[in-house]
Amino acid sequence: MSAANTDSEFKEIELKLVFEPADAFKLSAHPFFANTARVLPRCGPRVLETKTRELISVYYDTPDDALRKAGLFLRVRNTGAGFVQTVKTARGDSEFLERDEWECNLSSDSPDLAAAEETALGPLLSDKVRAALDRRFETRFHRQTFLVEYEGSLIEVAIDQGDIVAGEKRSRVCELELELKSGDRAALFSFAKRLAETVPLTLGIKTKAERGFDLLDGREADFEKARPVEIPAGETCAEAFRIAARNCMRQALVNLPGTRAGHAEALHQTRVGLRRLRAAISLFSEVVEGPQRQHIAEELKWIAGQLGPARDLDVFISDILEPHRAAFPDDPGWESIQARILRSRAAAYNAAFAATGSERFRQALLDVGAWIEFGDWTGGGNRLADEPVADYASAKLAKLRRSIVKTGKHLGSLSIPERHRLRIRAKRMRYGSEFFGATFGGKGRAKRCAKALAALEKLQDTLGVLNDIANRQTFMNGGGDRPEQAMLPMPKVYPSEEKTLMKKAKRAYARFAETKPFWKA
Repeated sequence: MSAANTDSEFKEIELKLVFEPADAFKLSAHPFFANTARVLPRCGPRVLETKTRELISVYYDTPDDALRKAGLFLRVRNTGAGFVQTVKTARGDSEFLERDEWECNLSSDSPDLAAAEETALGPLLSDKVRAALDRRFETRFHRQTFLVEYEGSLIEVAIDQGDIVAGEKRSRVCELELELKSGDRAALFSFAKRLAETVPLTLGIKTKAERGFDLLDGREADFEKARPVEIPAGETCAEAFRIAARNCMRQALVNLPGTRAGHAEALHQTRVGLRRLRAAISLFSEVVEGPQRQHIAEELKWIAGQLGPARDLDVFISDILEPHRAAFPDDPGWESIQARILRSRAAAYNAAFAATGSERFRQALLDVGAWIEFGDWTGGGNRLADEPVADYASAKLAKLRRSIVKTGKHLGSLSIPERHRLRIRAKRMRYGSEFFGATFGGKGRAKRCAKALAALEKLQDTLGVLNDIANRQTFMNGGGDRPEQAMLPMPKVYPSEEKTLMKKAKRAYARFAETKPFWKA
C-alpha cells in the first residue's frame, strides 16, 4: 500500500485543557464560538470556519511498547472523509506546548510503514518491530473545531468529547485543544484565560496517547513521580529555568486527577511538584525577577496551603495512628481518636478537592504556565537570562551548601524552628542538585552528585520525622486542650527515639559535608 501523499513534518504547538462533562454545553455554546466573521467586544476572536466530525483513531505499538518506550506514537485516524496516519513524538518532560508530528493521507485504515520510514519512527522499524506492530487501543470522540483569529494569531480550537477504549476498559475524554496555526504562542494562554473566565477549564498535560497506555497499564488515575531533569551546560539561564519549571509543572498537573480522586500518593506528588517549582523559582530568583513573580509566588503558596493539611493527616495516620491501633485494637480511647482523625482527613480531602476545582486554582495554573513561557522576566532586560547556566548554577549551589554546612555543625543544639529551616534549605539543595546534576558532566561528578543527594534525602527525612514528632500532640489534641482519654497512653516519644533520629541526621549531614561539590572539577 502507498500513501496518498508523503509525510510532512511540523512542530505541533498546542495547549490542552480539560473540563467536566457537565460543562461541555457551556463550552460549545460560548459566545466566542457563536459569532462567525465578526469581532466581539474586548478584542474578542473572529471565527473563520467551523466543522463537526466523528473521529475514530487506532494507536499501534508492539506488545512490549517499543514505540512508547522510544517516545513515539503511531496513529491511524478515520476522519469520516478518509484516513490519516500520524507519527508524533511524546511531549517532553521539559515541554508542554511543542512536539514533532508527521502526517500523511492513507487509502485504507492500515498503517503505511513505508511512509513512516521518513519520520522519527524510521530507525525503529526493524523486521521484528514491523512484525509485532498491532492495535493497542483506540479513541472515539465527537470533535467540534473552530478556526479562530485572535490577537493577530490563528488558532484551531478543538472541543473533544468521547472515550478512550482499550478492550473492556474505557476512560472519558473531555478536552479542549488550542493549536497555534500561525502567530504568537502567548495567544494560546490569553485565549484560554478568556474562556476560563466563564467555563471551568483546567490546564492539562497528558495526551490521549499517554492516557490510552495508562488505561492499558491499569494506572490512569494513579500517580507519577518527578522525571529526571536534563539541563545542558551550555544552556542559557532563561531556558534552564524553563526546563526545570516545565518538568515541575508536569509532575503537578499529571497527578491532579488522582489528587481529585482522593489518592494519597497522587496528592503527595502534586505537592512535591509544586514544592520543586517553588524551589526552581527561588534558585533562579535573579533570572526571573519582575513584578509578576510576587503574584506567582503567592498563588503557589496558596495552593500548597490548600493541599497541606490532607498530606499531614495522611502521614500522621500511617506513621502513628495505624501502627498503634494495630498494636492495641481494644483501646476505646484510641478508637475515638481514630474516628476524629479520619473525619478530619475526610474534611481536608474535601477542602483539597474544592480548592483544585476552584476558579482561583484554574486561573493560577494558567497564570503560572504563561509566566514560565512569556512572563515579564522574558522581556530582555535581564542580562543573566542569556548567560550560560553552568556558572550561575555553581554559584547558587555553593551558597546553599555553605549555609547548610555552617548551620549543620550545630545540629544537636538547634531549636525546632531552626531545624525546620535547615530542613527547608536541605530540600532546596536537593532539588537544585536534581535540576543541575546533568549540567556538570563526567562519571566522577555524577557519583558525587548521587552521594550528596542520598545524604540530603536522609537528612531531610530524619529532620522531617523530628518535626512530625514535635507536631504529634497538636494532632492528638485536635487543636484543643482536651484530648480523648485512652486506656493506653498516647504513643510516647522516648528520649532514645529522638536520640537515634538525631544520630541519623548527624551522620547524613556529615556525609553531605564531606562530599566534594559535584559542580567542581
